[in-house]
Amino acid sequence: MTERPSAPVRRAHQQRGVFAVATALAMLVMLGFVGLAIDASRLELVQAELQNAADACALAAVLELNGLSDAPSRGALAGQFVGGAHNRRNFQSTLVGTSQVSPTFSTTLNGSYQPADGGAAAASRFARCAVTQPSLSHFFMGLLGMGASSLVATATATVMPSQSVCAIPMAMCQGAGANASTFGYAVGDKITLGATQTSGFFTWANVLGTDTSGALAAYGQAFIGFGLCAVPTAANRCIGIKTGVVTSLQDGWNSRFGVYKQGGSGLSPSAAIPDLTGYGYRPPPVGGAYSDYMQNRAPSRQPFQGNIPSYTTPANVHTQYGASSRRLVSMPVVACSSSACGTGAKPISGWACALMLSPKTSAQNAEVEFRGRADDPLSGCRTAGLGGGTDAIGPLVPVLVQ
Repeated sequence: MTERPSAPVRRAHQQRGVFAVATALAMLVMLGFVGLAIDASRLELVQAELQNAADACALAAVLELNGLSDAPSRGALAGQFVGGAHNRRNFQSTLVGTSQVSPTFSTTLNGSYQPADGGAAAASRFARCAVTQPSLSHFFMGLLGMGASSLVATATATVMPSQSVCAIPMAMCQGAGANASTFGYAVGDKITLGATQTSGFFTWANVLGTDTSGALAAYGQAFIGFGLCAVPTAANRCIGIKTGVVTSLQDGWNSRFGVYKQGGSGLSPSAAIPDLTGYGYRPPPVGGAYSDYMQNRAPSRQPFQGNIPSYTTPANVHTQYGASSRRLVSMPVVACSSSACGTGAKPISGWACALMLSPKTSAQNAEVEFRGRADDPLSGCRTAGLGGGTDAIGPLVPVLVQ
């Protein structure tokens, strides 16, 4: 006969069996919690990626809301492009995709938001973007029978007057008209580069301070690029000005029109990006420069003038290069008759929106068209900077409000 194990031995075997089962169950529970944590962290990360896309979409869309009839359509295209084609999801492995980005628009923050093709008003001032991630599968929760999750992120943006902006280095004198709220000008007024400190506008201004004795390279780069940033917009701040024309800077000005000096300047449309609309307006077309400018941007853009003496236009520059609103710019308005800032400087009265009309040539001065206050949503001017604040008087900048 086979001898049976003693009772203590049997109890030891049983205890080891129970411990093994308990350990296995504990490991399953632990793995479940680890799996849940991994899936939850993944969901949180993808949600954050979608939120980034929604924020970018709303900020891009609201920049197009300038009161024109096609503003919601342009806003929707801009928002979908920036949010869907320039943002990624799922650990940055996949583009969000424009089909997952849905911009809508409203005239008030808490109003009814409508798509561009479904009743959005031309006067809309708020852009809201929803970005979705349908059917995001789970790694571990799926093993427990939990289905895929659908995520959505939303963001709402508007434009507000700014405390600081990126500005190109030029300023405008106050006009002689009676309407102080628009600095003595009427919308559509043409203003010519002045050679004195009492009229016209100063193409070259140190918008960061009063010193104008330094090197001009930073000013030239501001025209070629997107301006001098962190420029305070506060009223009565003194800025340095230069009258007339600084020859070494006019090439940067002219590059925004798609014309580049023959030999010597070294500028090209790939580095000094032109505006989408070609050369300029001299004289303005029938119906006005601004309406023509807004209607003839890509894809129907064509040059408006022939070659300017001593300048050349690279082949097909008006169809192969360009960015929007390179010639619709914000600039400070200064009290040119004031002596409060001493020699060579003037106080800021406010900020104007201006359309750069024409290049500077040896025979003709540059010109701009006054489009209104830069903090007027209908002016068309938008820029980048720090928005909001009780004393903000600067150009409109996009800000997130929800």
